[in-house]
Amino acid sequence: MSMLVLIIIQNIIFSIYTAYHLYLSFFTKYKKSAVISLIILICNSFIITRSIEKLSDYQIHDFFIFISDIFLGLFIYIFIFYLLTDIIKLILKLFKISFINHYIQGIIVVIISVIICILGFINSHLTKVNEYNIALNKTIHTPFTIAALSDIHIGSDMTAERLYKKIQIINNLKPDFVLIAGDIIDNNINDFTEEYIEQFKKIEAPFGIYAVFGNHEYYSGSQKDVLSVFNKAGFTTLIDDIAYIPEKEVYIIGRDSLRHSSSSNNERTDIEILYSKIDDKTKPVIIVDHIPKSPQDGIKINADIQISGHTHDGQFFPVNLIVKKMYEVSYGMKKYDGFHFLVTSGLGLWGPPFRVGTNSEIVLINVTNK
Repeated sequence: MSMLVLIIIQNIIFSIYTAYHLYLSFFTKYKKSAVISLIILICNSFIITRSIEKLSDYQIHDFFIFISDIFLGLFIYIFIFYLLTDIIKLILKLFKISFINHYIQGIIVVIISVIICILGFINSHLTKVNEYNIALNKTIHTPFTIAALSDIHIGSDMTAERLYKKIQIINNLKPDFVLIAGDIIDNNINDFTEEYIEQFKKIEAPFGIYAVFGNHEYYSGSQKDVLSVFNKAGFTTLIDDIAYIPEKEVYIIGRDSLRHSSSSNNERTDIEILYSKIDDKTKPVIIVDHIPKSPQDGIKINADIQISGHTHDGQFFPVNLIVKKMYEVSYGMKKYDGFHFLVTSGLGLWGPPFRVGTNSEIVLINVTNK
């Protein structure tokens, strides 16, 4: 069974189950088919608004996307808590113990779900700085610091004012250079306005800002247009290309993004071809690759660090548990001998504007010799 078919089946079960329970709790006075159909439509409004994104009025559509994103997250929690309370009711029924009626069950489920979503919304606007100290096997003459971030998703929940506050945090860290691991834009190049460009220009990094494409850059517009706005923002964009920072004696390999997690590496330049362009193989090598598909590429070329994003660490419970099963490293850092494979949870959001059990973050990496 294909993943798409499985997702469709899961969505049908989720929508019908949630709609039927909300009907039993609150809407039995009304026509069952009409109520359930309406709730199923609201459950799936996320899919509808995303499907017509390029066809509708810009500002009105942004509003409806935001509302449908909230509904998606809210209905996920409503589904979970109806399921939990149904299981409790079933267990108690086996012991002939009466439990709450449908109305009280619905009140409890909706209140808990709304509270979780509100707290998740508040948490999503907080930024955590996660610091890693990495001692390299290779020799460097001067230590250096990196600010790493990903998944900003401009055009989603990331306003220019919010971005400015994140940039202030970056500047307070005083990094030598900044690495951005893709998904800077959400879905539309037009969202990357002059206001955002001016904010990015305020980043203080003496040895530059290096960015790669994420899969969302390919949803946003032509590659040429995306490169143009990135250049205006002061980024050095690496698409299957390398850069060298002589002052810090470090190479950066920026990978072209896979279009989605199940894509094959055959879609892009082989890592060994990119590595062959490096003149001095004794110098540290940092890979920036949006999707953390596998550490094998870095291990193969004896790289020192890889920085990836994409996963959002699942963004909210229980999706974070699913994401952990999908990737060898879905969040945090794992060491493979001298290779440090690091995945950040990202700075922004996609879909429901909540973070439950995860954090928006900026990563600070202090690099030294062993």
